[in-house]
Amino acid sequence: MEPDIVRMRLEGDVAGLAEVMRSGPSPYHVWAVDLLRDIGGREAADALYDCVSRPTAYPERLHLHALSTLAELRDRRALPGILRQVQRGLPGDGARAARVYEDLGAIGGPEAVRELVHRLGDPRPFRVVVEAVARLRPPEAVPALLAALWALLPRDEMHTVETLGAMRDPRTAPALLYLAESEGSSPRLRKGAVRALTQLPEECWPPPAGQDAEFMLMRALRDPDAATARPAAALLARTDYGRELLRSHLRDAAPWHPPEDRTPDSAAVTVCALIQERPELFGAGQDGRDVRNLIALLGEKSVPMVRRAAASALGALGGSAATDALLASLADDRTGDTVAQALSGLSAPPVRELLALLADDSPGARSRRRGAAVALGLLECADAAPLLLEALDAENPRDVRSAAADALGALRHEPAATRLGTLAGDGEEPGTLRARAVHAVGLIGADASLPVLLAAARDPSEPVRVQAVQSLARFPVREAADALGEAASTDASSDVARGAVRALGRMGAPAVHVLAALAGRFRRDVGQELVQALAECPGAEAVTALVALATSPETEDIHLAATEALATRRSPACAAPLAALLTAAHASRLRGTALRGLAALDTEEADAHVLTYCRTRGLATEEARAALRTIADRRR
Repeated sequence: MEPDIVRMRLEGDVAGLAEVMRSGPSPYHVWAVDLLRDIGGREAADALYDCVSRPTAYPERLHLHALSTLAELRDRRALPGILRQVQRGLPGDGARAARVYEDLGAIGGPEAVRELVHRLGDPRPFRVVVEAVARLRPPEAVPALLAALWALLPRDEMHTVETLGAMRDPRTAPALLYLAESEGSSPRLRKGAVRALTQLPEECWPPPAGQDAEFMLMRALRDPDAATARPAAALLARTDYGRELLRSHLRDAAPWHPPEDRTPDSAAVTVCALIQERPELFGAGQDGRDVRNLIALLGEKSVPMVRRAAASALGALGGSAATDALLASLADDRTGDTVAQALSGLSAPPVRELLALLADDSPGARSRRRGAAVALGLLECADAAPLLLEALDAENPRDVRSAAADALGALRHEPAATRLGTLAGDGEEPGTLRARAVHAVGLIGADASLPVLLAAARDPSEPVRVQAVQSLARFPVREAADALGEAASTDASSDVARGAVRALGRMGAPAVHVLAALAGRFRRDVGQELVQALAECPGAEAVTALVALATSPETEDIHLAATEALATRRSPACAAPLAALLTAAHASRLRGTALRGLAALDTEEADAHVLTYCRTRGLATEEARAALRTIADRRR
């Protein structure tokens, strides 16, 4: 007769599980070890130690499993047995050797650390040895880890430098700085070394032993990959000398410097980004030189990405000189949006000057008007509404009209809804301009605008339809939901169809019937969006639709996503469909998710399904044991 180890686990019956471990049939004796680990405590550890201390009384596989399980419980009685395995010699590679070193890392202590440090001296140290050392972070391991570095690099360079970073020990800095500075380092290795250096505590920076850390970071600072350059800039910003080096890079990025001496554009952008992020480290007490250096980068001779970065940094620093320079830069078509955003973020934004620029309809003022409209929209300046309405007139340039439409939408200026609706429906106007008008109409959300959006959802222009379906989410009525359903099922554009499904999800309960219908006439290119939308909707109808998506042969590519959605709903209505997935022939890869969802429901019905599965299908999987653990912990 097979033992009822499920009942034993629920009741915390350590003695019963220990008996199964000693004499139970395979695989029950192995499962009993796992369940003893889950129960934990001294009594369970003693039962496992009985197996560990009498290896000849148990099958070898069971003895080794119990030994590792005791180590997972951090019971130091496992240590002698693990060390004996090491002394007898482990396989040159393979899972068993890796598990032994994992066990040593789990137990810790001087003996375990000594063995792990010794193994770092092997010609090809196991990766798991390095991982165990990184978890324990014993100071005495640092010299051995540094010595092993060069043997480890060719095989797994990123893992090696990540391990050095995890040590958070200043003694690792020279090696990491060498890797960051060396021409022989790959871009990937340089990035890893710089990131590892950022894990050193600030009080340990700059590192000891006379290392010129700031100088050795210059190559990383000039790296075109921002993921390398930005951490290097952050390290340099830790010291006065490092900040001076950053300032010199900013100064030398000015376009009048000879190309051979000029700071690379990517490095200039990096320094500007740091100033934007940490303005308190720059500007103050520098006699305005940081602001002047940034203003020098706003000129047309600088490339647009540098001009945009400088504008953002000036916005973070603020002040009258920065404000004047930004206002002057609104005329730059390629950086106008960034400049407008910087102006809107100032502690004292120049609203009066922006209104004056918006009102200036002289021939050469187009770019400044557009930039002023963007900034005033970001500022949500109600005083700008009359001027923005005037800017919608057809005689104005298209980009000024587009910016005015965006700003009126941001202001939620309801009197503009009619004017914007007329623009949205005018087929003689460019599609991109009409799309901006539709977006603004949706933001304003006036009830009378619904017909405009319904018409726009069937417009020949794809950009107009994309904006229309997004905006219809703000009108939770059946007419809007039906229009979105039509777009989701019939529109030739995947972008429109996906946008419509997402809008239905945001609409919520009023759209459930439409989403359920879409599940019945499944369209593959909106599958993920459909699952997400249904997951956000309440009620049994949404559950039924998710069940259909989780089980239908036509929806196989989203079975897992639909099952995950059912599992995370925490609704009793999901118990039956999740239970059905436990036995469905096609659903083997879904069972773990279904078990987790059932165990989380905390109902008698759901628990019964989990326990029945564990009794009939066994406990060979971690998912089954985890579900049983959830129920047992709850009943404790």
